[in-house]
Amino acid sequence: MIPAKQLIGEVVSSLRNVIGPAIDEPYPKAQAYMAAVILEFVSRQVEERADIEERKDLALNALFHDLANLAATPQIAGNQVEREERLCRMIEWLYEGPRATGPGDFYRCQPAYTRCPAADVG
Repeated sequence: MIPAKQLIGEVVSSLRNVIGPAIDEPYPKAQAYMAAVILEFVSRQVEERADIEERKDLALNALFHDLANLAATPQIAGNQVEREERLCRMIEWLYEGPRATGPGDFYRCQPAYTRCPAADVG
């Protein structure tokens, strides 16, 4: 995900270097440049939240730990793969449902994988 400050910076750059110069009418041209000034001000006010990524990692680690404790749960992609990719593989495996896990294991997994890590971030 692109950090908010970088994204706003790219928009400011586009307004100043691409959009503004491409407009011939003086009033809309001034509006494009003024929008860049306002967005620069907003960019200085944006505070990046490092805690979101930390809490997401904690939630995903807890999820993988809970699921790994079930005997029928395979080690999906191991720890060397990005957490998001590992989560995707785990979801795909779980969507195979009782066919892949056996009915008992599938339903024991359900409370662990239905918790939404995003709900803990806030």
